[in-house]
Amino acid sequence: MKNPFKHIIEDKELPEAIKEKVVNDINLIKLSLELSELFLVSMPDVMLKFMDTEKKDKPDEENSADSSEPTSNK
Repeated sequence: MKNPFKHIIEDKELPEAIKEKVVNDINLIKLSLELSELFLVSMPDVMLKFMDTEKKDKPDEENSADSSEPTSNK
């Protein structure tokens, strides 16, 4: 089976306006993908790591507060 696209436009050049529109559409798609990755993958991952760090730090702060109380060595 022959490729129909090669048969349709074999020796003609596309106009610059169409080429520019295609490139702009591709750039818009890439931007959309990067934004979705930022907000749906990267940010939640950072927030989870931040929350884990906060949870790990809290018990240490409570223990250090208990140890900062004056102790009597009688």
